[in-house]
Amino acid sequence: MLGWVGAVGGLLLTAGLWVGFGAFRDVGLLVKLRRLVVGVGFLAVGSLCLALTIALRAFEAFATSREVAEVRCQWVGPKEFELSYTAIRGDEPQVPKTFRLRGDQWSVSGGIIKWHPVLTVLGLKSYHRPMRISGEFSNLVQQRTHFPSVYPLQPEFFDQFWEGFYWAERHLPFVEAVYGSSAYAYAEPGVTQEICVTPSGYLIKHKKRL
Repeated sequence: MLGWVGAVGGLLLTAGLWVGFGAFRDVGLLVKLRRLVVGVGFLAVGSLCLALTIALRAFEAFATSREVAEVRCQWVGPKEFELSYTAIRGDEPQVPKTFRLRGDQWSVSGGIIKWHPVLTVLGLKSYHRPMRISGEFSNLVQQRTHFPSVYPLQPEFFDQFWEGFYWAERHLPFVEAVYGSSAYAYAEPGVTQEICVTPSGYLIKHKKRL
């Protein structure tokens, strides 16, 4: 829909310029004025369409979130559970991965590349890569006395990739920030939880049934 509005705006701007410049080739004053009015009208409507397209794209880029994965948990022992992680590519779920985690919470962490605001306004979404899934204890004493259960979601190569991007970020004018983002939630058997990415990082929410 936004693409059509932008295309119409571009056509109207082109038509307005063509009609407006054509007015100077006419001889009659009345014809010139009529062409100028039509040209200005086309330019005004075309500019409004383009401004609306840019504003809606900016809102979409800055305010919307998209689903990254679905998570389901199942208890297998005291403070121990299995987590099924199903990545979402496009609208298609991928083959689930299963991890055995210790604790009563789970967390996901990954890398975020936040583009310069100008690129974001033009519709370029923040780039991300979920990298690790881990188990956690809500009780601080238990968290300190148990070894963490952490599993990679990506090959080790991506750790080096993000580290390189992190150190290069200050020299890249089209990048606003490169950083890690993490979110955690309680393990809830029988509930499907969604991992979503926003322009600023990850969030976890319950899957809503339509």
